[in-house]
Amino acid sequence: MPRPLPLPIRQAIWHRHQRGQNVITIAHALNFPPRTVRHLVRRFQLRGELALAPSHRRRSAPSSDVEDEIRQEALALRQQHPTWGARLIRVILRRQRAEALPSERTLQRWFHKGGLGPAPAGRRPMPNPQRAQVAHAVWQMDAKERVKLKTGTQVSWLRIVDECSGAVLWTAVFPPRELGTGPARGGASRTASGFSALGASCTLPR
Repeated sequence: MPRPLPLPIRQAIWHRHQRGQNVITIAHALNFPPRTVRHLVRRFQLRGELALAPSHRRRSAPSSDVEDEIRQEALALRQQHPTWGARLIRVILRRQRAEALPSERTLQRWFHKGGLGPAPAGRRPMPNPQRAQVAHAVWQMDAKERVKLKTGTQVSWLRIVDECSGAVLWTAVFPPRELGTGPARGGASRTASGFSALGASCTLPR
C-alpha cells in the first residue's frame, strides 16, 4: 500500500484547490503526478476539510521477536504439511495473527533456508479408478518366505486382504518348506483352512 502524502502537502493542494487552481496546474506546481492530485481533489469535493487526514494507517512491520515467532510457526506448518505451499500457509497464518505478515516470496526463502523443498506442483494424484469399490469384490493375496525374525528363526507367511477396505481377512505363519509335486489329496475343499464359506458366488453390479 503506498505511503500517504504528508499533511503539509495535502494542505497545500487543498488551499490551491480552494483558490480555483485546476488539477494540472497544482500537479505542475508541486511536482506530483496529476493522477495523485486528481484523487485528492475528488476526496476534498466529497468530504471537504475532513479529507486532509489520511484514510488509512500504514501497518508497521513486526518486531524482530514477532517476525521470528512467525517464521517458526510457518516452518512448523510446512513440516507438518509437506504438500502445503507458501501461499496457503500465509492464508493460515492470516487467520491466526493480526500482525503484518511477510510476503509469499519471503516464506519461500524461509522454507529454503530451513532445508524444506518446494511443495509438489499440481494436484494430488487421484486414487486408482480400478480399485475395488465394494467390500469382498476383490481379495488380494500376498506371500513372503524365509522372513528372518529377531531370534534368527525363518518363517513364511500368507495373507489375504480385502482390497476395498484394506481389512486383513486371514493370515497364516509357518516354517519354510520345500514345494513338491504329488498326488491330489482327497476331500479337498474350495474353502481354505480357517475360512468360512461366504455363500454362492455372484456377479457384483458394475
